[in-house]
Amino acid sequence: MKDYQLRALLRVVETGSIRAAARALQLSQPAVTKAIRELEAEVDAPLVLRSSRGVELTESGRQLAMRARLAQEQLALARQDIRQLQGGKQALVAAAVTPVIFMGVLPDVIREFRRTLPYAQLKFYEGLMPAVLPLLREGFIDFAVAGAMEGALDADLELDPIAPIEMMVACRPGHPLAKATRWEDIVDAEWIVHRAPGSHHTVLFDRLRRDGLPVPERTIETNSFGVSWGLVTRSDLLLILPVEFLSIEPYASQVVRVPLEMGLPALTLGILKLRAAPLSLAAGKLATLFRRYAR
Repeated sequence: MKDYQLRALLRVVETGSIRAAARALQLSQPAVTKAIRELEAEVDAPLVLRSSRGVELTESGRQLAMRARLAQEQLALARQDIRQLQGGKQALVAAAVTPVIFMGVLPDVIREFRRTLPYAQLKFYEGLMPAVLPLLREGFIDFAVAGAMEGALDADLELDPIAPIEMMVACRPGHPLAKATRWEDIVDAEWIVHRAPGSHHTVLFDRLRRDGLPVPERTIETNSFGVSWGLVTRSDLLLILPVEFLSIEPYASQVVRVPLEMGLPALTLGILKLRAAPLSLAAGKLATLFRRYAR
């Protein structure tokens, strides 16, 4: 597979048509069509379906496009590393950070990072697991500082552990269930959940089923901390949170811990990345700072 063929495929995906891809690449339509056909011949599979509405990817095309995007990202990181080694200032790092991090040590990490790379471009995303996984797999972020269950992650992911995270069931002050002690007392409440492979809710609910305990049936799924916080503090929904929230103001005064006698599985805070994708020099430095400050 040639680089120009992969770039042609990715432009077709981004623009939705051969004509628009050719315009973006400053090539003729026959040249783009030829590159796609050469790529299909190379992998011995159809990649693009053409119709009057434009083009659609086959399943083979979707798989190749995902890998091609990651490959292009890695080549871009290599260029960044070379520029950095030569004294350049064009480094770009994108990361997702879990709420405990962006409400805690993130400013300290950025301040320290700026001492050595003052002109690097930084981009941060919210780091709840349902949002993190597609960002990692599609190459939009270099890594995530996230809380996950190590044994529950997919094989293409790796977690470099930093510290355990104790979890709690939280609610607003004055909630009717604020003093509940048994799981059976709260399971029928309405819950906010963050579902994804390796997320706390997914692992906890699986464990409850194995132990023969009831699982919440009234749930609202979200991948946004802002939505979750607004619901738990302004309604009777319940949410599982890290215990650290009780020591972070002004959030500590907005929720209380439900004193369950049943323990919850602990998460592991760590650097989460694709197993086969090495970090750039700048991203590696930022990840090292997160490890140091989060510990």
